[in-house]
Amino acid sequence: MMDDYNRALPSNEVHEVIVDVHQDFLHFLTRRLGCEDEAADVLHDFYVKVLTRIGDVREHEKLRAWMRRVLATSLIDYYRAQGKKRQSEKEHHCLESANLDSDVKDDLDFIVCMCLYKLLPTLKPEYADILWHAELTGESRESIAAAFNISEGNLRVRLHRAREALRKRLEETCRSCPIHGYLDCACDSGADQSNYGGAAR
Repeated sequence: MMDDYNRALPSNEVHEVIVDVHQDFLHFLTRRLGCEDEAADVLHDFYVKVLTRIGDVREHEKLRAWMRRVLATSLIDYYRAQGKKRQSEKEHHCLESANLDSDVKDDLDFIVCMCLYKLLPTLKPEYADILWHAELTGESRESIAAAFNISEGNLRVRLHRAREALRKRLEETCRSCPIHGYLDCACDSGADQSNYGGAAR
């Protein structure tokens, strides 16, 4: 158990973390795609998928792994859309396959892990603590319940509430974009939410 998770951050520090996490994601995607505008579109896609589907994450599924898959899906969808603009089938194939190698998956896992690591201290200590054990350390539900001296049923309730608190924090992170505000945005970069139903595949 980390000492950092035993105390809440002041509101000004929370805001700084929120902006920092948004920039981490944006810089990561910009390095991959070579264009900040396109990176912002992919990030918007990722945020909408996460925020609309996080409640569907299965009880024993790790949120970290699920978010990594959502980010991978957002990137693959982008590459496929770009591939359709290419006349060369070879170029199209290269764009899709480039997302599937292990190095890319490791990079995606790292950026999601860093996002969670930074956001958890902005939550209530009881939420941060339960999410740390359940989502980042790889502990089983049984061992977590035993460590907290609670029933597995009680653990499920606490974890559900903690994930909802994290979802709200992610929504604040999403809205911290100084240009679009993402979910508040009515500009052309806003993606159609009806296309996001299959995010966690």
